[in-house]
Amino acid sequence: MKALMYLGTGMLEMREIPDPDAEVVIEVAGCGICGTDLKTWKVGHHLFKPPAVLGHEFHGRVRSSPAGSRWRPGDLVAVAPYAECGVCAACKAGIGSLCTSKAYVDGGAFCQYVGLPPNYADRGLFRIPAPDDAFSLVEPLACVLNGARRLRLTPASRVLVVGGGPMGALFALLFKARGVPAAVVEPALSRRDRMASWGLEVLEPGEAKQGVYDNVVIAVNKSSLFDDYIRLVADGGTVLMFSGLPKGEGMNVDSYSIHYREVTLVGSFGYALPQFAEALDLIVTKRTLFTDLITHRLPLAEGKAGFELLDSGEAFKIVLKP
Repeated sequence: MKALMYLGTGMLEMREIPDPDAEVVIEVAGCGICGTDLKTWKVGHHLFKPPAVLGHEFHGRVRSSPAGSRWRPGDLVAVAPYAECGVCAACKAGIGSLCTSKAYVDGGAFCQYVGLPPNYADRGLFRIPAPDDAFSLVEPLACVLNGARRLRLTPASRVLVVGGGPMGALFALLFKARGVPAAVVEPALSRRDRMASWGLEVLEPGEAKQGVYDNVVIAVNKSSLFDDYIRLVADGGTVLMFSGLPKGEGMNVDSYSIHYREVTLVGSFGYALPQFAEALDLIVTKRTLFTDLITHRLPLAEGKAGFELLDSGEAFKIVLKP
């Protein structure tokens, strides 16, 4: 099969590799480029040693399945790239995103076919109604839903999203879908203009007023922002650390706000399968709202150009199509 191979920092190349050897094989229809893919291509990643196939935000159709399976060739599916075990301490505590025994699909999805490990299909496959690239957004939206559950939202809440990249924009679209007033802080004019065209409120850095927002989402991996927005959030408010920092990097936070103003700093990582299912339902019911996030669809053979375009900041979500 054809695959876009990651061969090292800054290197992507189309190659022929063996088809997956698995009972359940998915034919990839589209796969989004995510921030981890971009980071890996730019500076490397300890989990993805070249040569490797990247990509995990994908949808497609079942190509093969064993006799007796509830899945049939041709079934349209969104694929969860990992699934929690359901029995470890984290899963029993309701934090499946931190499961210690996750199962993963067999490799990345910037290719024609992806194999699933044994017994994975009944947990990690979700039926979709149409072959639509909007379903490549299910996994990132599931991560956003996992973050949003850490906020303390009330009927009077106003949310500030710091960072208008793909994930920050997805947060803002989620709040719009839920009828929660939200604004996005973004320095790039082109991104502000694009998000404003979707009916979102956008602000330049420095325009957000102190005490107006009771929940703040930090969707940029810049450590100084945490202290800035812990000071800005309303008394008793919540600040969500959604974007992680490089391993070992610390940050300063205003202790006065934490103690005397009872501000809460929380974090989130990944998703659990209930959020994946919820994200799928949202895409089905609010498809036209979320699909605006996909600004480019490119053939897999033009994948390197897609990475370069995403790195330029001129795109939100790019879907590569085998």
